[in-house]
Amino acid sequence: MTHLVAFVPKFAIGMVNAWLLCVPLLIQGFLIAGTRRDVAKRMSDMTGYSAKEKVATTVASLAPYVFMVVTVWTPFTNTMPLLVVGAVLYLAGMGSFLATIRVFASAPTNQPIERGPYRLSRNPLYVSTAFVFLGICLVTTNVVLLAILVAMSIPQHFMILAEERACARRFQDSYRRYAESVPRYLA
Repeated sequence: MTHLVAFVPKFAIGMVNAWLLCVPLLIQGFLIAGTRRDVAKRMSDMTGYSAKEKVATTVASLAPYVFMVVTVWTPFTNTMPLLVVGAVLYLAGMGSFLATIRVFASAPTNQPIERGPYRLSRNPLYVSTAFVFLGICLVTTNVVLLAILVAMSIPQHFMILAEERACARRFQDSYRRYAESVPRYLA
């Protein structure tokens, strides 16, 4: 009986690892893919990308799942200041992520998106998820997650450059004016 009692807390602690913080991102992704195929199609459009840009985009699109899988075995830290700062970054990132998805889904497709989070960043979806993942890194103090976050930022940057080039080609002067007044990431 004592072995069973000793096993239960360890199992419960494993069930409360950082993967729980990834669930809202996964649910949102499944909701978009299942209910808003038009939005999912726009988000995954690689029209006009070079072969290298397509590879970078594919790697950048898959890398967050590697991060999320590692969180399955990643417990939370006991260091209260890191938990608090990480939780604040995570919540700010999730709020911005959800607002960005909402604006993107309702935006007209014939002009650049310049409202909501897009007033602060040309790429608020990526900035938001970076805050979410950085928050997870802090609440877990996991160096492997931080290394994955840094590594996935590299192909993501090249994907963003390809997206911006496609937007400049599609929207021409209106996108160029927008790009001149709004930073790529954050000011």
